[in-house]
Amino acid sequence: MKPNYLSASYSFIIILISCGLLYKFYITNVNNTFIWGIVFIVIAVFIFVFISSFKGIGIFKTEKEANKYKGKLSYNNDAYTVITYSKDIVVSWNSIEAIFYINSPPLDGEYHNKEYRIFLNNDPVIINKRPLKWYDTILPSPKKEEHPMIKIDDYYNIDFDTFLPSIERFLMIKNIPLGFLNGKFGNQVDYAKKENTVIGVPHNKLLMTTGFYVLYDKGSHSDFELKEYRKNATILR
Repeated sequence: MKPNYLSASYSFIIILISCGLLYKFYITNVNNTFIWGIVFIVIAVFIFVFISSFKGIGIFKTEKEANKYKGKLSYNNDAYTVITYSKDIVVSWNSIEAIFYINSPPLDGEYHNKEYRIFLNNDPVIINKRPLKWYDTILPSPKKEEHPMIKIDDYYNIDFDTFLPSIERFLMIKNIPLGFLNGKFGNQVDYAKKENTVIGVPHNKLLMTTGFYVLYDKGSHSDFELKEYRKNATILR
């Protein structure tokens, strides 16, 4: 199950604020037991919320069990859908403003090498398939973004490789070279024969370095995150 980083972040902030209040009560000699109790309850609740945001990570016994909670992709002429255990995310092809592709070794705590970041002109349609957790109803809604972003990566989305041919088909993209998704990471190795044994001698030269590309862009004006993406991405020719 994918961690809920937004819920974890809000919970952590509330825990820090509550701890700050406790410290203030202590140094100012506040003796109101009711106020102390309320703050302790808030801390306990949001510690539970924080832990629950990561519940289920890494406890799956089989790949089949893990895949149950991963995202699957489906496509039609009007939209593509990210199908997950708890909700479906429907993205209209017409709503897509830009698509970027990132290829890099995973950072600490990550499992994917490849990722699409899709910027939209309006929010996707969210279809909840399971009741919201009680704490989801009290946490603030995410801030409205100029261009909402959807991520698709090669770990969480089990049919990741179907996305590229689909955007080529439905968005009529023609400039993506063959073998674009097949980059690998590692050091270049030269092989030599020594006493009837073939040995590999690694070099510091990487087989492939990090890549950041724009695959599709309508070019609408942006003063925020999308502007920085456009500035730093490589355009495929």
